[in-house]
Amino acid sequence: MTKLDSTTVAIISRGLHAAAEEMGANLIRSAFSTVVREARDCSTGLLDPAGDIVAQAEMIPMQTAALSMSFKAARDKLELSNVAPGHAIIMNDPYHGGQHLNDIILFTPIFHDGVLLGWAGSTAHHLDIGGGSAGVNTRATDLIQEGLVLPPILFEVERDWNGGAIETILAANIRTPEIGVGDMNAQFAANYIGIERVRDLCRKYGAEGLWQAMAEVQDYSERRVRAFIAKIADGT
Repeated sequence: MTKLDSTTVAIISRGLHAAAEEMGANLIRSAFSTVVREARDCSTGLLDPAGDIVAQAEMIPMQTAALSMSFKAARDKLELSNVAPGHAIIMNDPYHGGQHLNDIILFTPIFHDGVLLGWAGSTAHHLDIGGGSAGVNTRATDLIQEGLVLPPILFEVERDWNGGAIETILAANIRTPEIGVGDMNAQFAANYIGIERVRDLCRKYGAEGLWQAMAEVQDYSERRVRAFIAKIADGT
């Protein structure tokens, strides 16, 4: 495929950013808890097939910036060579790419015509994750006391959510299961929005065009950061 012109790259990159923003809006509107719906303690983003961030909503930078590192930690622990549509990764373990237990991270693969285009990712602060007290257990002296620990888990959504094993375990270990499951469903909904929007871009520009734009977005970000660091070093 020929190299895309700068205008087309800009159009695709703006499409990716708009998709990430729509994911965030959908997550907030769909959430059950006030911590997500009102406080907006959540973040969304899109990643390339290798797990590098290519677009993120303007939400909580600490969460969004960590999505890439969280995905790579999950990739190191899981066997992802056979990942397929309908799979998802869930995690919150801070020793395996998570942040703190209340922040549950969800990744969903984006496929089109059997080709892995990238990943949709979302993080939401869950009202309760079990443990020694509701919300955040400030008296905890070890991780187990904080709540349910979810190392990176690759699962089939149709089989393991919607009444399946993963949903059942989560609901059984939190004090507000309806709210917790509702917020997870909001994360699924947000990720699915990202999947559909990236598929739309792929239908128009092809997978190779999409990946070119993803790579250019990262190169542009690197150039901007390096230029900013250079200005600081020069005292300007």
